[in-house]
Amino acid sequence: MRLSARGMVAGSAALTLGCAGLVGASAADAAAAVRWAPARTATVHPGVPVTIAGVKCIAGFVMTDGRRVFLALPGSCAGVDDGKPTDGCTAAQVPYGLKVNVLGARYKGRLAYSSYTEMQLRGTKRTNKCANNAMVLVRIDDRDVKRTNPSIPAPTGGPTGLAATAPAPPAQVTSYVNGAGTPSELMETKAAGWAHTVYVGPAFTADQLGSPVLTQGGRAIGMVTLVPQINGAPVTVSSLAKEIAFMHTVRGFRTVNLARGTQRFRAAA
Repeated sequence: MRLSARGMVAGSAALTLGCAGLVGASAADAAAAVRWAPARTATVHPGVPVTIAGVKCIAGFVMTDGRRVFLALPGSCAGVDDGKPTDGCTAAQVPYGLKVNVLGARYKGRLAYSSYTEMQLRGTKRTNKCANNAMVLVRIDDRDVKRTNPSIPAPTGGPTGLAATAPAPPAQVTSYVNGAGTPSELMETKAAGWAHTVYVGPAFTADQLGSPVLTQGGRAIGMVTLVPQINGAPVTVSSLAKEIAFMHTVRGFRTVNLARGTQRFRAAA
């Protein structure tokens, strides 16, 4: 079921305001408070398929405030599935609290945050932000945290942290695609820093929407948020740093941050 932003504003706002974070906790402190599953046995991690109201995407990164654990995915996974450029300030989204299927989890997750919904609640109109502030968070059931690890599966590992800015193009980066680290090229930074054009190669297909992209040092640049209709054409990766900065202005999510991987990062060669 998909609802318009107009029809779900009141309910989504109430749920957002009800999710209290850990005020004053640093990102490192928050991540340290979670007891992760060993990376080699974890069944919930970056790269697992997640299905929201029939739309399948790939989980990009794990995020936490030290108590709650989330999977980050592109905004289009929670409401728009036509593969076309999306205006997050007008696109319909499914409601907060919707149950979500996470491969590897024993219990269903729940949709907890959407940058699209929050922009619509605020009446945001800025083109670059509307087109590229595209992140949703699915909260992992507390009983599944013991099955979760923030590391990108071996041999990639990481993330080692958040890339405050992406490397200057052209730059080699690593994409995690189809279960493997893939050498890629960051070709362009655009939309006032909100997005990057990345060439992943013919191995990338539309069902890999959400794949994480990292610097050669293992820092998280963002997730693939737009896949062109032409196979092998460059994809769009939204800036995770900017998406997190926006999320930190939303009550209940001000201390949610990227969880660093527990495994050593290895750049794709």
